[in-house]
Amino acid sequence: MLDQKIFGEKLRNHRKKLGMTQEEVAEAVGVSPQAISKWEAGDCLPDCFNLKTISDVYGISADVLLETQESDNIGAVASKIEQLCTEFVWAAAGNGRYSANLRRELGEDLWQMWKGIYFAEVGNRELQRQSKERGNLRIIGSFGTKLWDDDGVACVIRSSLLDRLAPSAPDTTSVLQALCSEEGQRLILALRCDKPTPKQEIVEQTGMELSHLNELLLLFTENRIIHFEAENRAEDRGYIISGHCGVAAHMVLAAAHVLQKMTYEVSQFLNG
Repeated sequence: MLDQKIFGEKLRNHRKKLGMTQEEVAEAVGVSPQAISKWEAGDCLPDCFNLKTISDVYGISADVLLETQESDNIGAVASKIEQLCTEFVWAAAGNGRYSANLRRELGEDLWQMWKGIYFAEVGNRELQRQSKERGNLRIIGSFGTKLWDDDGVACVIRSSLLDRLAPSAPDTTSVLQALCSEEGQRLILALRCDKPTPKQEIVEQTGMELSHLNELLLLFTENRIIHFEAENRAEDRGYIISGHCGVAAHMVLAAAHVLQKMTYEVSQFLNG
């Protein structure tokens, strides 16, 4: 867990290095001087909006502020990641002062953490540097295979999963064929994971005939790739990507994106 006293000491030390008073910091962050005093004393912690602002004021990464003496403990690292994920979900719900840009920045922080964990597994700084320049990485080890690139393609396949894989059933194959068709891809790309899309908007985005669109909507709904949100308010009704099979659908499209990159190069590192 984050040590509030150590966090407060870091805030105080960074402020003093810049020669700023608590009042000056409070004005720059948009809070009261009492709030700055409580943070520095370790009595409480700023929310992630204020943490982002104060890190900008001090010209340092929020990660530096969040590091404590326990940072070498895997539990402490996991707690930091979980805290950031919780703040991202809270921000994405549109609470308080969180803007779309800030939510996007929190998401980028999570993405950087994800990549950073993979780089640590490589264990070779020169190979890390080369991979960062290429913007992509693949690691193959006893745990499994991990792939990412800066276009946002990300995949993890655990080795234990491979022992359980089997040829797909005919029904699954037909769904995949529909998903990989041009119309199926247009439909999935017209939908979002966080907000329902009305059918009329889907028609406008895809340009598909209503009868064929209805067939695909029914097929994908029955197979849990998407589902229909039927809220009381008309603006909250529509189709949305499902959290389980819908994620797999996006992975299929991501794989198609990779296959289209004829010059796509991925570094390979064998670990253990």
